[in-house]
Amino acid sequence: MNKIQNALLKKIAGVGKSAAVKAAGAASWGCCHQPKEPKALQNLKK
Repeated sequence: MNKIQNALLKKIAGVGKSAAVKAAGAASWGCCHQPKEPKALQNLKK
């Protein structure tokens, strides 16, 4: 069971990371709030 949980959590983390990299530098969807991006995320985009 632990192997299944780890595999699922790694998959979810990968999806979250790819979404964050794709959203880096883009305007927010509602154009009402633009949070400051971490330097590490900006470096992943390059």
